[in-house]
Amino acid sequence: MSVAGPGEVRGDGAAGACALGGKAVVITGAGRGLGRAYALDAARSGAALVVNDLDGEPLEEAVAELGQITDRIVPVPGSVADWWIAESLVRECVEAFGALDGFVANAGVHHCAYIWEESEADVRRAAEVNVTGAAFCAIHALRQMKEQGSGSLVNITSGAHIGMPEMSTYGATKGAVASATYAWAIDMRPYGVRVNAVSPVALTRMTDNWKAPGSELSRAGSPPPETIAPVVTYLLSDAAAGITGQVVRMDKDGLSLMRPPGFANAVVPLAERTVEAVRGAFDAGLGAELEHVGLGHWT
Repeated sequence: MSVAGPGEVRGDGAAGACALGGKAVVITGAGRGLGRAYALDAARSGAALVVNDLDGEPLEEAVAELGQITDRIVPVPGSVADWWIAESLVRECVEAFGALDGFVANAGVHHCAYIWEESEADVRRAAEVNVTGAAFCAIHALRQMKEQGSGSLVNITSGAHIGMPEMSTYGATKGAVASATYAWAIDMRPYGVRVNAVSPVALTRMTDNWKAPGSELSRAGSPPPETIAPVVTYLLSDAAAGITGQVVRMDKDGLSLMRPPGFANAVVPLAERTVEAVRGAFDAGLGAELEHVGLGHWT
């Protein structure tokens, strides 16, 4: 596929079309849903794209739709849990467009089951794609960005890591992504590279598979994927130059920031390390610091 000049975009010149002008961005899981929405918004904002998906047919459909906006597209099919696929995403971007300015680690497996219903295969698959795949992508992407001295990595996490029914395994994998975001941001700050995460809520094929009691309350009024995409484009852009190490929540109500996990302010000293002393500490003050568990109405 031919490579257009920096900032060259086809279309109607909508507002924000130059937010990513001249930038080269990789987006994984771009064949459907949120991933495709991220890719379309980035293309309309001027980015050259390397797009990835495990499934070839949705990826071809996404490339065809993107082709109505720009001809600066390189498709790379395959699983991000394959070390060499993750490496090739970065290599293809640098070879085609000269740099890697942004990387959206969106590819993931949405898995719903109560913990007693889990199978070995399902747990392994969720961890392999959502955790190992995200790490493989970050290793190659951040290595390149460190060498350049610039870049923005956007991970996709989920509010499920706070606690939601039927999502213990999925939430755990996304919690790992959130934790990695904080650590990678610290590692990369000296090199001018930003790392953030987005926790999106949208109506997609994934949310349709969630059948837990009360799930209909979460789906009600949830926005379409294209309304979530601007926050990803913003975090990729130079306008977000001062933002790193953050998990940004985007749902039907708007934008918010998720607080990083931390220790409560209250520290109760122990004169001795016994069960009775621990019980006394909870009775004396720690008990008042106990947190509610769960996201939304499940708290």
